[in-house]
Amino acid sequence: MTQGNSAPQKPVPTETVVIAEDSLPNRKILQHLLEKINYNVVACPNGKDAWEKLKELAAKNVGAVLADLMMPDEDGMALLKKIRADDQLKHLPFVFITAVSDKYLVKMAKENGVQGYILKPVTYLNVCNKMRELFPTRDFPRVAS
Repeated sequence: MTQGNSAPQKPVPTETVVIAEDSLPNRKILQHLLEKINYNVVACPNGKDAWEKLKELAAKNVGAVLADLMMPDEDGMALLKKIRADDQLKHLPFVFITAVSDKYLVKMAKENGVQGYILKPVTYLNVCNKMRELFPTRDFPRVAS
């Protein structure tokens, strides 16, 4: 009798999250945390690159967009406005990752349909809580942070 591998299999990610973050360390942290809770991740250094990836992936199970508010080449607000104006993408949950708390920008973000914020510094708990808020029916794995 042969013994099979009895170690539990890691669930296969079923959704993709697109990240737009100009800080490489923050981008890597976000990618790592999202992969720990079973998301595929497409990480981009700015809103322009994220927009191009979103257009490529539009029909391929993108679940959400997480974007820094302040970035070179195209900031998060410009990306949010493009997404909300696009018939294929306008339904996507969009979350800002930011240290900015300017009341005008918060108001503008709400007017453009942002679903929330993850405040910097980014932590496992903040990312998990926001993803649970966005997807309350999804089963999230219990992992050590």
